[in-house]
Amino acid sequence: MWMYLSPCKQLFQAALKLLLLFFAGWLLIFIPNVAAQNPAQSLSNNFVDIGAPIVVDGNALFYVQATDNFEASRRANYTNQLLKEAIATDQDIAFDVEQNEKNSAMSITLNDEYLLTITEDDVPPGFSTIQQANRWETILEKAIAKAEHERTSAYLLQRLIWIGIAAATIIFLQISIAIAARIFKFNTSIIYNIIFGSGWLAIAIVSSEWFPQLRSLRYQLLVPFYQVQWFVFFVTLGISFTLSYYSTTLLKLGIRKLAPKTVANLYKEVIEPSEALVQFAVASLLFGWSLTLLEPLVPSIYNFLKPAFDVALIGSLCWLTVKLSSRYLRAYGFKIGGRFSPGSDDAVLVLETIINVLIGIVAVVAFASSLNFDLIGLMASLGIVGLAVAFAAQKILEQLIATLVLYLDRPFITGDYIRLPSGELGKVENIGLRSTKIRSLGTGTIIVMPNSILVNVEVENVTLAKKIMVLLYMDFPAVLKDRERALVQQVILDQTTYLSGVDTNSTSISQADDTGKRLRISFTILGSQDNAFEVRKRLLELASVEISKSLASHGIVFTMEDPTVYVQSPVTI
Repeated sequence: MWMYLSPCKQLFQAALKLLLLFFAGWLLIFIPNVAAQNPAQSLSNNFVDIGAPIVVDGNALFYVQATDNFEASRRANYTNQLLKEAIATDQDIAFDVEQNEKNSAMSITLNDEYLLTITEDDVPPGFSTIQQANRWETILEKAIAKAEHERTSAYLLQRLIWIGIAAATIIFLQISIAIAARIFKFNTSIIYNIIFGSGWLAIAIVSSEWFPQLRSLRYQLLVPFYQVQWFVFFVTLGISFTLSYYSTTLLKLGIRKLAPKTVANLYKEVIEPSEALVQFAVASLLFGWSLTLLEPLVPSIYNFLKPAFDVALIGSLCWLTVKLSSRYLRAYGFKIGGRFSPGSDDAVLVLETIINVLIGIVAVVAFASSLNFDLIGLMASLGIVGLAVAFAAQKILEQLIATLVLYLDRPFITGDYIRLPSGELGKVENIGLRSTKIRSLGTGTIIVMPNSILVNVEVENVTLAKKIMVLLYMDFPAVLKDRERALVQQVILDQTTYLSGVDTNSTSISQADDTGKRLRISFTILGSQDNAFEVRKRLLELASVEISKSLASHGIVFTMEDPTVYVQSPVTI
């Protein structure tokens, strides 16, 4: 199937690669940062860390908890801002632990200025506030010492040289392999891309870890993802990609193993031509479910993306249902309807139109409901207003409704030649909102006919008077005897008689050559529109199958030339 849908396949593969690359990078960056937690808190398994982090140069040192008066994020933001300002000023930084004489609360100072208070909520079981304060002081001193060292010229120059050497090595190897591949004419495999892609990714990760500014930027970009819910979201998104990509394969496998042969034939004729649409619908459905995981994490992004995914889901399901129902009716509806009435093909087309309209209405109502928009209530209100307007402008509405009927029913279109009830023959020049302009072929004048009259009178459309001549060639292995020839003619006449739209008086069966082994069957199909001719052709295919079965039961076999010859011919007026 992907032979014909390579752009769709490439889109799926590219999106999946980006997702996996982001997920892998997220894990590589997430795991080292998770390890940079408060060592005092890690000593207790009962301590639940739900606070806000104290961060220095993108490293989370420890977490403070909420108090009765302040939220955890507010406490952390205050401390982080003081630390950031102190590092930026290149001043000597000294920490100290002090105890408040009034309430015995422990606090940490920065250059004799208040920095942070250690509360009972910050202390895990088995620790005291003084122990926690001393541990936090030690952690802060080590972090500040590291920050000062990483800002020295010697450190930065050394790291830049190492990064430059690594980048130059990768570039040199890539150029060398590319030149060798061109000289010795060999293809670089996917391993080549994986190795060098991993190399550049490693340089990016190491750079973001060595340089404090890059590490801070990395932390600011990825701090929202330091939650287990994001891991669940990306796993769900990856599963959605995989299931949607292989949805049709799994469906065919299940049908082949569990369903009877008739269901397999139904899948091949009805669903298989729309496999790409099935995959898109499944992807929209699964992505919509995955998107619900974003609502508690980033409500603004969820509210922004939800309408787009709703449109994709409802639109794909609507279009898929229209395609499947239309294909099913055209594949099986004519055969089933023909058992009850020979002229049921027109009824099948009407049923198809009704189903499509209902599907469209359901889709519009569903989308309005997803936006919490009361469409039914609005329609009811408009209905009441419409009744009032109808009484005030009855004539105008009558003309507009007649115009709408003309556009929907399309008994004629602009450019068609029609004959009016008076016998006047003319060409349709324009179909307006109130009237239709027809140029008389006899006088050349313009006839202005109200649309409300045209929908209520008999109009003969001369342009649509056309037919198609069908030529079938049947090749037999031996010369037919008189009895066999008569049987073949009778079977053909019986099958074509019950085909709606076939002019039975035009059916002709004759010898196609002098061998006596080939028959030519010709008849005409009448119709007014292209879809009607397509329906007749489909019925003819079904009739050909029945002719083969009927003759085979009498021991007569034949082969039919494919394709059948169709010749368009005008109807004599």
